[in-house]
Amino acid sequence: MVNILVFPGFLFLFVCAMFFQWADRKLYARLQSRVGPPWYQPFADFVKLLAKEDVLPEAADERMCAALSLVTFAAVATAILYIPVGRAASYAFEGDLIVVAFLLWVPILALSLAGWLSAGPFGLVGSMRALTQLFAYEVPFLMALCGPALLASSWSISEIAAFQTGHIWTAALQPIGLLVALTSLVSKLERVPFDIPEAETEIVAGVLTEFSGRKLALFRLAQDMEMVVCCVLLVNLYIGGGGGGFSSLFLLGLKTMLVLFALSCIRALFARLRLDQMVRLSWGVLAPLSLAQLMMVVWMGVF
Repeated sequence: MVNILVFPGFLFLFVCAMFFQWADRKLYARLQSRVGPPWYQPFADFVKLLAKEDVLPEAADERMCAALSLVTFAAVATAILYIPVGRAASYAFEGDLIVVAFLLWVPILALSLAGWLSAGPFGLVGSMRALTQLFAYEVPFLMALCGPALLASSWSISEIAAFQTGHIWTAALQPIGLLVALTSLVSKLERVPFDIPEAETEIVAGVLTEFSGRKLALFRLAQDMEMVVCCVLLVNLYIGGGGGGFSSLFLLGLKTMLVLFALSCIRALFARLRLDQMVRLSWGVLAPLSLAQLMMVVWMGVF
């Protein structure tokens, strides 16, 4: 129960989500020569949303929208239990990488369905964009996750991280896979330049346009938590995880902040792509690169 509620469960993930959101906004602001928000701003925004009136259009399915916000939150909160955070994962087993990949797939489906059921035109367009983007980036992302698993001959995230303790980091052997995983991660988190489903200059807030109050707070919190989970997952698969020992949590935090810094730099450097450009990038560049990386891993295993 402590693992689920405190560490590395909900409470720890909540604190990390608040900190990551602040760090991301602060880094993004500094890269644009702005001051950025104070450290308590993400928590203040979350509390403010909880106090707001929770309303939806009359034609919306309120019960389903509320249930989907809980499903999104629960899927992300569950995923962290299978990923090593400064120690062995709480519920590690052979094949947990597949479970985590599925759990990280659930939020975008739930969010898309929520936008569809919100009965708003912007939500409908955002849902269609989100699903189209999902089918574009998910294949390269999954293939990028398979590379470290094949190299370590294990589908357990803990085993893959432990494998790198006595060997060179996966990032050095599979730089293409890391590049594909990082690019796909930006798309999975719907960050610039892949924030197409919630482009505020085109469709207001996309899927979340009609949401407010507690539902919006849960969706936003789940997105921040997903950023933490995905960054920690990438560190464990490609950059050696915590490395074991007393300082493992500190080292994991440093590596995770490095990934967050890369995401913030990408956000500051690039402009939003069109949906067709994103699909062409995923299927025309990322998918072939990830497939080539997998073939190289298989060749390395044979010879």
